[in-house]
Amino acid sequence: MKKSELLKQARGIKKAEKVFKNAAVVDVFNERLINCDLAVADGIIIGVGDYQGEEEIDLSNMIISPAFIDAHLHIESSMTNVDEFAREVIPRGTTTVVADPHEIANVAGITGIKYLLAAGKAQPWNFNLMLPSCVPASKFEHSGAKLSAADLKTLLNEEGIFGLGEVMDYPSVINGDQEIWEKIKMADNIFKDGHAPALSGPDLNAYLLAGIEADHEATTAEEALEKVSKGMYIMIREGSVTRDLAALLPVVNSINCSRFCFATDDRHPGDLIAEGHIDFVVRKAVQYGLSPLRAIRMASINSAQILGIDNLGAIAPNYKADFLIIDNLRDLNIKAVYKDGKLTAENGTLLKSVDKKVSADISKMMSSEIKEKIFNSVKLGQINESDFELPTAKKYRVIELLEDKIVTAASVYESEADYPGEPPKIELIGHNLVKLAVVDRYKAEAKVGLGLLRNFGLRKGAIATSIGHDAHNIITAGLSSKDMYLAVKEIEKMQGGLVIVVDGMVEEKLELRVGGLMAEKPLKVVADKLVKMRDKANSLGVNRSGPFMTLSFMALTVIPELKLTEEGLFDVKQFKKVDLILC
Repeated sequence: MKKSELLKQARGIKKAEKVFKNAAVVDVFNERLINCDLAVADGIIIGVGDYQGEEEIDLSNMIISPAFIDAHLHIESSMTNVDEFAREVIPRGTTTVVADPHEIANVAGITGIKYLLAAGKAQPWNFNLMLPSCVPASKFEHSGAKLSAADLKTLLNEEGIFGLGEVMDYPSVINGDQEIWEKIKMADNIFKDGHAPALSGPDLNAYLLAGIEADHEATTAEEALEKVSKGMYIMIREGSVTRDLAALLPVVNSINCSRFCFATDDRHPGDLIAEGHIDFVVRKAVQYGLSPLRAIRMASINSAQILGIDNLGAIAPNYKADFLIIDNLRDLNIKAVYKDGKLTAENGTLLKSVDKKVSADISKMMSSEIKEKIFNSVKLGQINESDFELPTAKKYRVIELLEDKIVTAASVYESEADYPGEPPKIELIGHNLVKLAVVDRYKAEAKVGLGLLRNFGLRKGAIATSIGHDAHNIITAGLSSKDMYLAVKEIEKMQGGLVIVVDGMVEEKLELRVGGLMAEKPLKVVADKLVKMRDKANSLGVNRSGPFMTLSFMALTVIPELKLTEEGLFDVKQFKKVDLILC
């Protein structure tokens, strides 16, 4: 219908198509509630005020809020297919996502992006897909694909493509590397997302010359304040591993509030079910002292304005009729979700009329290329148990885990005696150390990078995962070389997954056949399995609530300070390879 045909409904001369009555409407522009009717027609909001409707819905003193927007996330981190993720988050109020597919793109390149785009567009939400800027994340690691500006340009005009994904290789940006700047130039007319952990001073100034608009990597109030003062938007991240809400909320005030929004980045399936999605971030922000109306504003209109989307995020004329029915501002329980003016979810469940397996028709996409690149992505070269033995040394560099952070510290371990081989297990345990290995899963020529990890807590066996941000090579931690080797071989057999091996026996495993990242199972099944595997890992001494997700970030060479790739240890601050052995 033409908007000109809605004028009489908007003016109240003619009954509106649908009117929601007896509710308080959230005015995000003024952070207040307005007692009024909400008129909707043809999927958009045509007015707030006093209206009569062809269909009238009595909300009995409920609250109408704009639906939520996740400004930056990786669907792959849910470890389930897109339809399962959508089925979980839409009833929780998220009707718009901005997804960066660099996880599956690192595994399968353009094929992976197209796979996720088709699956995302099939869901009853607003799906915006970013073009991953760093595949691989840096030149110091090997992934399943390498995407140039020319490769990405072929997708620019695809429906659903929204912007350039987080520009993680900030050293290349500030040093004028031609390859990354070709991608930045290619994205001149679209939103450019940032990724600049701890970047400050002149280096931050240089980074911003690229036209990068937002960042979700700020972890301290001082960092966020500097970035805002230099014109950046801050996406306050509250994920499963990295939780920055408590540290950053004190910076938000009435003057700068418009510079902040919320993002989840990486949310674990168990956390999605137990805690929620953006609705969880809103509730938690309120618990930390933010007013409920400001929290809703940051989850809706702020996100839309930061992203440059002009018809989302508010209950106002000419905005999409994407809104939530909430019981009260104290608990923020979402009773119903409307998408384009239509009831889409109610009481935490996607309606059956909507949930008719609204996933991409994968059967039409299952070409030999899809099968090979996405469902047959683990191709190990020849590896042996001895590849997981530490070299003989007196002093070793150590990757040190920090609580609730994906940033790590660097430290040193000095063995207590001159051993003929690697230090004994009992000594490693005494120093709170485990062996860490990253195994290339894409090349016939086997490469295994070795390191030491502190504060993981494992005292027996080995765990392994094919989720290894961002190249997604296989990562394993353990005390037994044999168990580490067997865990890696089990992942090869499953074509991706999570594994726990103890004393030469596979104790637990979860198959992740979709790019080695996602399961072909319901979210609840995956979540329950992960709980079981977490409990098993904890029984072996692991002291992390998300042991596999924690492990997955140990190969990410764009997050300080010390990380491990299949090539060996990498110092992110110096942005160069370093030796495991100090002497």
